[in-house]
Amino acid sequence: MASTLKHLLDKQPNFVKKVVYKIIPFKYRYGKAYNEFWYLINKSKNWSFDESKNYQLQKLKEVLKHCEKSVVYYQNLFKEYGFDPNIKNLEELKKLPVLTKDIIINNFEDFISTGFQGKKYKMNTSGTTGKRLLLWGSDDLFKIECAVIENAYLDHGAKLYEDHSIWIRRYSPNEGDPIFLSDYELNRSYMSAFHLNDETIFSYVDYFNKTKTKILVSYPSTIYYFALLCSKYELKLPYLKHIHGASEMCLPQWEKLIYETFGTKIKMHYGQVEKVSFAHQDSTNDLYKENLLYSFTEYDEDNVIIGTGFHNKVMPLIRYKTNDLVEKVENPVLDGCYPKTINRILGRNGDMLITEKNSLVPAVNFYSFMSKFESVDMFQIIQKKDTKDVDFFVVPNYYYNEDSETNLVKEMKNRLGDVNVRIHKKNYLERDPNSNKFKTVSLI
Repeated sequence: MASTLKHLLDKQPNFVKKVVYKIIPFKYRYGKAYNEFWYLINKSKNWSFDESKNYQLQKLKEVLKHCEKSVVYYQNLFKEYGFDPNIKNLEELKKLPVLTKDIIINNFEDFISTGFQGKKYKMNTSGTTGKRLLLWGSDDLFKIECAVIENAYLDHGAKLYEDHSIWIRRYSPNEGDPIFLSDYELNRSYMSAFHLNDETIFSYVDYFNKTKTKILVSYPSTIYYFALLCSKYELKLPYLKHIHGASEMCLPQWEKLIYETFGTKIKMHYGQVEKVSFAHQDSTNDLYKENLLYSFTEYDEDNVIIGTGFHNKVMPLIRYKTNDLVEKVENPVLDGCYPKTINRILGRNGDMLITEKNSLVPAVNFYSFMSKFESVDMFQIIQKKDTKDVDFFVVPNYYYNEDSETNLVKEMKNRLGDVNVRIHKKNYLERDPNSNKFKTVSLI
């Protein structure tokens, strides 16, 4: 019904779309897969941790048997390893090797299920950490993820499809296009992150207040920049109640200013295009809760997430290494289907810089020292792998002076040794034009 209704309304005037989408509740528009999974989410909130793990075991068996029956890559892999898909416990999955992006790229056709007969939809990773990865999924997969994300928002008190939300992401207008775009189907508006600046901030805030928007969604760096501009010009958003971020690590100084400016804490969720793991921050603290209905998540010896998705019937991924590094909770709280297991998502394991003596330094080291620099509003560190030269881009504020620059270079050399560090002062920092993300620490 969802796709049929959308197709019928696509060419209708906006006022018709607005009325129809207002009359027909979201749950009736998004079909069977969404509603069944939403029912499962609510049912699972009464499960014990053991019941939740048993559910995962049954879902893993389904995925493994589906792969044995219709996915060439896994048919060959199971034979090579003498693997029986009828596993007796979750630990048996470790008998299979970890899956990487390169393996998928080199064996792409063999990962596509020969048994799937429905319409396939493309999913592309951003490629910010290397090669872009093409995957296939189904409409049901997206509807299930929609329910999972809605549940994460609801855990923070935000009603994602009932209350109007503004997304400063997912919209890159061409020349001549408006910088704000309404989506009546999802009850949200999109704003261009590329046009947010000192001149446009007043129109952004005016739109927020005219629409009485309660929910702001964007990358943490964009929300921070938005808060910076609002603070600078003493602009208020009286209706804003919920702030939600994803896809980037939120630095402590960003989180602090966002809260001071809007009186609301930013809450994060973690997922990826590959759809093999999902977690969101708890409503009462900052710990991340795994969603055991969505996938089975493991961690390697470096605390990198390895995930197996339950719901991609087109192109299932088993033990996929995400390269996302986490800081695990020392004493996890095993609450039913949503255990609190992660303290922080540290970002891509690949976000490391190289020292003078070829050691690797994780990005979190640079986030830590930059949190103490009150003279810099935003920063970006880019190192060239071949020369080890570092280009350090900063957006300075009123407190920035020569000592600030000297100390920045000193801190970098303390961590990387005798490498060439160039400081570049900017009025603003540009986002990646392909992914729309802002990568704080990069090795190129």
